[in-house]
Amino acid sequence: MPPVAVPSMTSTATATVKPGGAPRRRRRRWLVLVALLILVILIVLHHFRLRPGHELHGTIAAAGGQSVLTSWLQNAEPAAWDAADNRIIISRRRPNGLWSVYTIRPDGLDEQCITCRVPSFPGVGAATNRGAFDVSPNGRYVLITVEKGSHPGTIGATGTLPGKGVFNDIWLVTIKGTHAWRLTDIPTSPNDGIIWPRFDRTGTQVVWSQMHQGPDLSHPLGQWAMKVARLQWTAGTPHLVDLRTYDPEPGRFFEPYEFSPNDQRILFASDIHVPSGFLSPTAFNSQIWTIDAAHLDDLRRVSPPDPIHGMFSDYNEFAFYIPGTDRILFARTFEATAHGLDYWTVDSNGADPRRVTFMNEPGNPEYLGYSQALGLAFDPHDPRLIVTGLSHELGTKSVQAVFIKLGANVLR
Repeated sequence: MPPVAVPSMTSTATATVKPGGAPRRRRRRWLVLVALLILVILIVLHHFRLRPGHELHGTIAAAGGQSVLTSWLQNAEPAAWDAADNRIIISRRRPNGLWSVYTIRPDGLDEQCITCRVPSFPGVGAATNRGAFDVSPNGRYVLITVEKGSHPGTIGATGTLPGKGVFNDIWLVTIKGTHAWRLTDIPTSPNDGIIWPRFDRTGTQVVWSQMHQGPDLSHPLGQWAMKVARLQWTAGTPHLVDLRTYDPEPGRFFEPYEFSPNDQRILFASDIHVPSGFLSPTAFNSQIWTIDAAHLDDLRRVSPPDPIHGMFSDYNEFAFYIPGTDRILFARTFEATAHGLDYWTVDSNGADPRRVTFMNEPGNPEYLGYSQALGLAFDPHDPRLIVTGLSHELGTKSVQAVFIKLGANVLR
């Protein structure tokens, strides 16, 4: 579950009034908005009675055999699993508090930072947030987001974190971290950001989400559009060309995850067609969808059309095709007693939903209290094994990486 974002509040009043009148009214209006936002947050916390969960230590298994969880790394969020070298690409905080990108073996040894020195080109430096999102099919390159080296506000602020994306550009970096190229250059504005760049199955196309308007009370996650472009190399330098945009309902949230195994469709989360409710903006119940990758149309829903009865009652994220099957794994809050995110599967048409993990269910051996399942990567040699990030608090300040072994009954 994402945290409620604090909106940017400005005034455009230009009326002529007596000295001190306009500033006083603007200040009063700003205080009213802040008070309303605080009230919304308090209502959310009271409604869910959220209490932080606890980290996993060792191995636990679901009562019905749907999954087995095993702890792996602290302070690590997995993004991809490189089949060529059998290394996992992760993002983690450095001692200076900033996020960087690493590769590491599945046994937790031989960690190598690939962004601690680069990108260090003029205008960026080496001391900004950067996070991993995908590895190329040939294992040679990693798609990352990198916070700009100079922008309004503070370097490393919460909004600039990987997955939040304010002031972030897409970069392509070699798997060893020896070279890096910037692929986008968005405006240096708090209204602009980038999250979730992902390759297609050939490594020749990239999809991502790009923010064009910052958060407000109606759009607590900001306003985004999905972008698709072709990756072209010219004289040894990569560029994004033939840019296309998918934004059928302006003001929505988008988070893309994957191209389908045949590259014909794009899998993503969005609040398209989601109704709003009292103190429940549409983004608080996003759903999983696919569209045709060639024409950016033919919208199809993947997450089950279960009834929505309030904020985060059916919030869906982090969807991925399970290799070698016709099923999709994704995280959702539906029926999560502790109100976090557990994993479910459906077939590629959105039918036959099955719950996979039970971290938010008291009484189940997998219960960890409030838990958010995050992004994941499949073992390229075993489609039943995934590595994923877990957070047990609002805001995902602390992330733990765990392995999840899917039960055979989940894939049938």
